[in-house]
Amino acid sequence: MRSLSNDEKGNIVLIIIAGILAILIIPPIILAVFPPAKILFQILAIFIIYSIVRGYLGGGPLTLIISAVLIYFLVFKYTYLFASAYIFQTLLGVQFMSVTIWSLGTLFKPKH
Repeated sequence: MRSLSNDEKGNIVLIIIAGILAILIIPPIILAVFPPAKILFQILAIFIIYSIVRGYLGGGPLTLIISAVLIYFLVFKYTYLFASAYIFQTLLGVQFMSVTIWSLGTLFKPKH
């Protein structure tokens, strides 16, 4: 059984980083190419932001003010950045990255 050299171990780390960057780049590309996807994401993001703020602060005028500020900046001003961050955070929440890293590790395992 051949062990991996330090250079080969470093290549796996670079491949994992490239995979993470690809995951971060895909949502803005989809939103730019398909305008209905952007509108759908914005509508969903508005409901998600309002629900999270309401869960923390309850109903009231402060909830509406904070939600409006967050919605303006996250949904309308920085849509592409927020889409990447939200999708990445969601994938981390469902343990997608551990499966991705495992699959990349087995894919590039040296042949015996």
